[in-house]
This record gives sequence, C-alpha cells and structure tokens, in this order.
Amino acid sequence: MIERRQAVLFAAVLAYAIVFALREWSENPAEGIDLLYIVPVALVALELGFLAGLGAALGGIILTVLWRASEHLDVLSVANLTRAVALLAVGGLAGWFSDRMRSAQHRQQLLLQSGMTLTRLGNDDGLAAALAEQAGRLVGTGEVRVEMGDADDGGPPVDDGLRIPLEAGGVRYGTLSVTGSRPLGADDRTALAILALQAAVAAENARLLLIERERAVMRAELRAARRQLDDRAFQLREMIDRVEAERNHVAHELHEQAAQMLAGVLLELAALDRQPRADAGEPSLEQLRSDIGSTMQSLRALAVGLKPSALALGLETALHELVAARTDCDARTVSVAGTDELDPATGLLVYRVVEEALQAVPVATGISVRTDAHTSRLVTEIDSPAGGIEPERLAILSARIDLLGGELNASGTRLHATVPLDLRIDEAGNVRVAGSR
Repeated sequence: MIERRQAVLFAAVLAYAIVFALREWSENPAEGIDLLYIVPVALVALELGFLAGLGAALGGIILTVLWRASEHLDVLSVANLTRAVALLAVGGLAGWFSDRMRSAQHRQQLLLQSGMTLTRLGNDDGLAAALAEQAGRLVGTGEVRVEMGDADDGGPPVDDGLRIPLEAGGVRYGTLSVTGSRPLGADDRTALAILALQAAVAAENARLLLIERERAVMRAELRAARRQLDDRAFQLREMIDRVEAERNHVAHELHEQAAQMLAGVLLELAALDRQPRADAGEPSLEQLRSDIGSTMQSLRALAVGLKPSALALGLETALHELVAARTDCDARTVSVAGTDELDPATGLLVYRVVEEALQAVPVATGISVRTDAHTSRLVTEIDSPAGGIEPERLAILSARIDLLGGELNASGTRLHATVPLDLRIDEAGNVRVAGSR
C-alpha cells in the first residue's frame, strides 16, 4: 500500500514537471497545454482522496499562474479561470469518488471481520458486547446499545438514531440501537442492517446447534435406555427360565424319585404282610430302611434347596456352610461378622445372591465372602480358570443384584459382586436400600 502510494505520488510529480516543461517550451498560450495538469490531479485525488485532490488542483493552478505571470499574460482571463474550474472539478470529484470507494471497502472489511467474529459466538457467549463493538466501529462515533431477548423495537428512530430488530428464522433475539453524533447516512444504515442480520444469524445458528446437541443427548439416552431394556428383558427371560427349571426339578424329584420310591416301599410292605412271620427276612427290612432313608434324604435336599435350613441358625452360619460345600476349591475365606443382625427376609436375599454367584462359577480356584464395614456391603469374589463363568447364570445373578441395588463385575477369570446390607422390604414386597427414595 505504501509503495503503491509512493509510486503514484512520484508519477504525479513527474507529470507536473513534464506539463510545466511543455508549457515553457511552447510559445503559444492558446494551445491549452495547461489542461494536461488534469492527469496528475486525478492521480493524486484517486489515491489520496477529496482534500488531496483539491490540493493537487490548486498546485496545477499555481503553476499555471506562475507561467502566465512570467510571460506577462493576463492571470484573470476567462480561459485561465475555466482551466482552474476544470482542475478543481476533476480533483474534487475524483477525490470524493475515491473517498466513497475507500469507505465502502473499509465497511466491507469490517463486515467481513464482524461476520467471522459473530459466527464464533452464541446467544449467551458475549454476542451483545461483540455486536456493540462492531457497530461502534462501523459508525465511528455515537452511542450503541444492544438489547438481547424478545424486546419491543421501540417504534421509529429517535434522536437521529436507528433501531434494528435482530431476527432470523422467525425468531426475534433482540434489538440494535445506534445513536450517532452525526446523522446516519444510507450507507451507515445499510451496513448496520447487515451487521444486525449477521448477529441474528449467529444467534440462530447457536440456537440450532444447542437444539441439535440436545437431540444428540436424547438420542444417546434413548439408545442407552433401549440397551438397558434389552438387558433387563434378557435377564427377565433367564430368571423365568430358571424358575421354570426349578419347578421342573421339584416335580421330577417328587414324581420320579420320591413318589416311585414310596410306591416301591408300599409294595414291599404289602409283600411282607403276605409272608408268614417266620419267613420275613432281615434283608428285606434293611432294603426298606435304605429306600426310606434315601427318600428322606432326597426330600430333605429338595427342601433345603427351596429354603435353606441353615438360615435358622443365622446368615453367617448359612454362608459358612454354603462356601464349605464347595469342595472343589481349597482357597475359601468367609468373614461376615455381624450379618446375623439382618432381618430374615434380607438375609434370604443376600444368601441367594451368594448362592447364585457360586453356581455361576462351577469350577473355582478361590472364593472370598466378606463384609465391608465402611460401605455396609457384602462382597463376593470368585476366581476361576479362563472361561469358567457361565453366561446364563451370570445373567440371572445380574438381575438379582440389580434388584438389590448392588454391583456386578465379571471378567473371564474373576467375578466380583457387591450387595448392600441395609435393605428394606416394604409391605408390597419392593426392595429398597435404606436412605433411598
């Protein structure tokens, strides 16, 4: 920019010198060589503006007057005055046009910068302050006020000012109020209207972005809810299948084992009753005793499975017996002091969780059941070889633990389950953790 201006000024000075030399060389004052001063005057005016153009025109007039005075010619002749008017007109008009073009270019640059600045801002991220700053730079002087929100536009302009609503997409975001120290021209009003539109579009984009973010969050929550529902449905199916399997097992034990065994005992008794007393052999009685004993043992095991009798001695004793029954694992530790204080319903729920955890790991290398006094939770940890955890049993265990508000973490070789001990069961049978709603 500076190098170009220097080149233009050098060309203008050179043009002055050439025209003055031509004027000195020519002996005919009527040739109109003085009009060639229009060239440097136009160069200076277009480059430096209105005032510089008038100054360049005055320079040309002075050079013309000096030449005519040196030649003893009439300085105030009509021809000379005509040349002066022509030079002033060219300098003034060219300078005014240059100022207009330069001002328009400056406004375009400011609007481009304001558009880039406002685009990065949202409705609540300093948009009002940035808009006021950009409007002040466009107007130059005066008072600028930005009112965000769905405010009334206040009617027509007041005190030579301007009020422009900030609207985009049918939504009003505020009002831009500008009161200049000078009357606002058409170019100022157009630039401020464009600036207001930029601010409204920026606020609209921020609003749409916020809506899109909220939609994305809602979609993510919906996907998570669907996954959770799918998991719960799978767990519920597994629990239903488990209950049905337990019912089938009980029916099988009663019908196929106990009933047939008792029927056999009745037949044996009938046969003994038909035999003479002297022929009643001792082996037959021993067989009957054995059959009755095995039947009672089967029924007792079935009853224990339905409701562990060891719970009558307390949860701590029942857990010790439950873990001790796992003879496949030597590394067994049970430390559940204080659990006997739990009510029977809570103790049964906790017992079932530990029982289900042990059943989910058929082959164990380490079993630990303990209480955490700091969190009031029962912690069950079972180590197994790779692939030793049954997925079907794990689903049932997860459903039980979720029902009690506990946590389950299972990897390929380790199962870690925790359940709260401060459970409360209301009259409807709902299980809640104490202190929760």
